[in-house]
Order: sequence, then structure tokens, then C-alpha cells
Amino acid sequence: MESPYIEKIVLSKSARVGYAIFINTSVAWLVSNDPSNIMIVQNTQGDAEKFATKEIGKVFNHCLPVISKLYGKNTTTEKSFFGGDLSVVWATSASSFRMVTIKYLFMDEISGWTDNVDKEGDPIDLAITRTESEGQRKIVLGSTPKEAGTCKITREFLQTDQRYLYVPCPHCGFKQRLKLENLRYSPKNYKNAHFVCIHCSGKIEEHHKFNMVEAGEWRATREFECCGVHQVPEQWDETGSALCCKCGEPGDTNERGKIDAGFHVWSAYNDNPNTSLPSIAAEYDKAKKDPRKMQTFMNTKVGVEYSDAARIHRLNNFETLYQRREYYSPMESLPEQTRCVLATIDTQKNRFDYHFWAIGDRGEMWAIHYGKVHGDPEDTSTQQSLIHELETEFTLPDGRNIGVFAAAMDCNGHAWKAMLEFCAPYQGWIFAIRGEVNAKTKFKPEFTLSFKVHPEVKCEYRSLNVHQLKNRAAERLNNEAPGKNYIHFPVSDVFDLNYFQMLTAEELKGSGSNVKWDKKPDQKRNEPWDLLVYVLWLWDFLRPEIKHASPQDPLGLIDPNAHKLTDDVIENDYGDYYETSDYGDY
Repeated sequence: MESPYIEKIVLSKSARVGYAIFINTSVAWLVSNDPSNIMIVQNTQGDAEKFATKEIGKVFNHCLPVISKLYGKNTTTEKSFFGGDLSVVWATSASSFRMVTIKYLFMDEISGWTDNVDKEGDPIDLAITRTESEGQRKIVLGSTPKEAGTCKITREFLQTDQRYLYVPCPHCGFKQRLKLENLRYSPKNYKNAHFVCIHCSGKIEEHHKFNMVEAGEWRATREFECCGVHQVPEQWDETGSALCCKCGEPGDTNERGKIDAGFHVWSAYNDNPNTSLPSIAAEYDKAKKDPRKMQTFMNTKVGVEYSDAARIHRLNNFETLYQRREYYSPMESLPEQTRCVLATIDTQKNRFDYHFWAIGDRGEMWAIHYGKVHGDPEDTSTQQSLIHELETEFTLPDGRNIGVFAAAMDCNGHAWKAMLEFCAPYQGWIFAIRGEVNAKTKFKPEFTLSFKVHPEVKCEYRSLNVHQLKNRAAERLNNEAPGKNYIHFPVSDVFDLNYFQMLTAEELKGSGSNVKWDKKPDQKRNEPWDLLVYVLWLWDFLRPEIKHASPQDPLGLIDPNAHKLTDDVIENDYGDYYETSDYGDY
């Protein structure tokens, strides 16, 4: 707080490491030594009143140097003193940040704050705006992290110089961070839990922690550029700020020459029985056995953002999928394992996007073709052009021809009724579908949520559980072993880098009941991703028929009486189960 360089402090922490005590002591010191306007922001009004009574209220009721400075207003959430005043406000009200000028700003548990308060914007930004007229301001943000991808404290921490507490090994003296990955324990005896020194491999046990932490030092770790040299921090001042190897001054500064200092600390540094190494090991071991508990453990004990769903279903990079393309020409000859060809259609305002897929044994799939039919989807000519594409004939290895056995068509959007009218004459061949993302239904295991018939058009349509289908699509794309549930892509101009960018356009954000698939930043198109989701539903819906087909007797033959494959072709038994991702350790 006294450093003239440090303007912003971000504390990403586990629970119960003393952030409230830090706020209390800082306020007491400021009132006594540098009186000015101070604001403490809690999440809700209830949180603000509780903090004002049970935390900062004790400072103003029992700290004599502070009591001697009191002058004027003295309510639960507002205190006046010589030279300034203190206000405890809440982030859920935009009026908290009006008509005030603040020099010292403390924000608590920001990961739980709303993104947009009273339609006026981010409350963090609204609060910081109240400090803009103060040249020597201090901005402090602290919180326990929450779900990965949306965690506010993690976002703020990554914009700082990212400091960690380095402690000396009791055996060799080498200073290092205490990391969860270096924790060792036996599930049969948690009492032997210890860290392993990364330098000498010595055991760092519970009784070593107090002296280690006392001798520890904060070190900024973010790389920076100063004096025209890109640098990895190698020397630090007494506060932990990284020093430039050329000028010897703090080098990782912001646009105003000030330092945004970030601190991360977690339970392993605490010196109390409830956060001892055996206790941490026991909780970690239980969390590993139940992924639902891992979210709580990683947030409250390790002090990092986490999302169990995001870890399981995180998509491979689009370049990785692009590089695994194979040399086959499906438009000339389908794979030998083909049991049928399925199609999926996505309806846009000015076109249809369509995709052909060859379906093999045990859910193995081959991408055949991805194309577009441009025009108004409600125009008869555009619709007939789509039917022409869907009537494409494909060639099997033995020379027989095969057509699209079934198609799934997205009928959502502005042309919902018109698309149902288009699908009505083709029912049984083209299945009308619409995606549904409902908080109450997205965790159901069923892929088909409802089946209805439009009362006017007399066309069947089905609502799909797109959340679960997208989870399945991610698992399929992450599958790196050809065979069961693997998706093949050919080397062709159609399946280029742009295709794979659209195929991986979405990511899973949040966790728990708030988890959802959403487009990545700056990613506008995702049609191949949606078309993959649709074919996984269609394949699952038609599995009872597809499992009785074979390469000798595929579905959708143009001439069923044509010659068949010889009987010496090996056919594997069909398995109607999925390959799911295993939960991995942190």
C-alpha cells in the first residue's frame, strides 16, 4: 500500500487467507496516516451490511487511533473522519458509484459480481471510474476464483505482473512455489502428505511450513519489455516487483508508468490445522473421485479458476484437426466400412449449408462433403436445388451406388413454418429438427427432448438436447484413435483451415448449472459444428436400423439387386455405446 509504484493490487486467493483482515488493517492505517475518501465494495447489500458490522465496524469501534479521528457522520455503512470518509456499498446497485470521488478503493469477492449492473456496465469499471481524478490512487481487488472462462478475478490477475510466494526448501534452500502438482501422499495414510522440492527432491512437510513462509519472498513472474529488451524476471525489489536488467528500475509497468501488482496465494501456505498438508491431501483425494467436488476444491483451496465440464469437453485446436486429415476421396469412392450415408442441413437467411457423412461400424464416421445452396430458403428454386444436392449418388468400393439414407434439417429461425412446409412431403427421409437449450432439460441424458406435429403444416418435428449433443461432438473430435466413434476428414479444398475454425468455433464456458456452449471471441460462423451436432443426433436416432446394416447390405442402395461384397469381408460386432472422456487430474 505504501509503494509509490504500485497503483493496482489484485489478490487471487483461496478461501480464508485473511483478505478481510488486510482490508481492515489497511483502512485503519489510512485513516490514521493518510486520511482521504475510502470505498469498500461488496457484492450485495446484505454482504455490505454484514461486512460493515462484523468486519470494518470493529475497527471503528475498538481501534483507538481510528476512534480519535472520527468526526461527523457515523452510520453502519458510512463513517466520516478528519480528512475523508468511508463508505461500504454494494455492486448490485449502479447508484453506489455516483457523485463520489475515491482515492482508496477496495473490492471484495468480485468473481460473484454481475456483468452488467442496472444496464450501466461492469460494476468493476464503474467503481474504478470514481478514482480517475486521484493521482495517487490505490485500487484493490480480491476474490476466490470461480468457473473457468468467466472468472473475473482470474481475468484481472492475468493483466497484472502475476506474483507468487517463493519459499526456501528446508533442505537445500532453493526458493520455489508450493504447487499442487508437487504434492505427494498415500490414499492409505494422508498423514505422510508432503511437497517434493523441485531442486533436491527432499520432502517438505507440514512442520517446515511456518519457517519457510516467514522466509518467503514475493516474485513477479510475467515477462515484460523494458529498455528495448524482452525480459524474463530475474531480480526483484523488496515488494516483489520485477526489476529491469538494464536500468534496475521496476520494468513491468502500465501505460502510466505504474505497476499493476497481482498476488496469488492458496491454502498450502496457511499455518493452521484445517489447511495442513494431510487435510489438503484428503480433500484432494476425495475431489478426484468425484468431479463435482473438484470445482469447490480448486476454487476454495487452491485458489484457481476451474470448470470440470470445460476440462472434459475442451475442443482440440482447429490446426490439430486440420493436420490429421487423411488421403481418401469420398466423392469418388466411399470407405469400405460404409453402412449408410447421412446428411445434415443448416438453414440460414440467404442459403442452406449441407454436409454429407459416411457412417461405419461402431459410430465411426467419414466426412464426405460440405457445401452451400445460395438463395432465399423460402423460394421454391432454392429448395429444389437443395433436393438436387440431397439426391447425389455415391459409389461404393464394389461399384454399387448409394444415396442419402436420411437427412436432418434445422428448421429454427425466421423461416420456421416455411421450412416445416418444405420438409412435410419428405417426412421419413428429411427429419425436421430444432435445437433447445433449457436450464431444466440440458442435463438430461436424452438427445430427443420432445416430438410434436405442427397443427397447421402437419409436419413432424423434434426438439434436440443440443447441450448434450455438443458435449458428445467435442468428445468425438477429441478422439485420436481411429475406430470406434472416430471422425475422419479428407484432404481436399473443401475441408480447409477455415472449415476447421468453424468446426471448433464454440467452447464450453462456466460450470455447474451455468455451464453453456458459446461462440469463441471473434468467431462469427459455426455451421460445420452445428452440422456435426445434427448428424450425431440422426445417427443415434436411427441406430436401431443402422446396426442391422453391413458393408454387404448398406442402407440406401440405389439398386438393391446389384452385386454385393464377398462374404470374406470382416464385419465387426456393433456396439451401441459411446467412448467418453476420462476425468483427468489437475
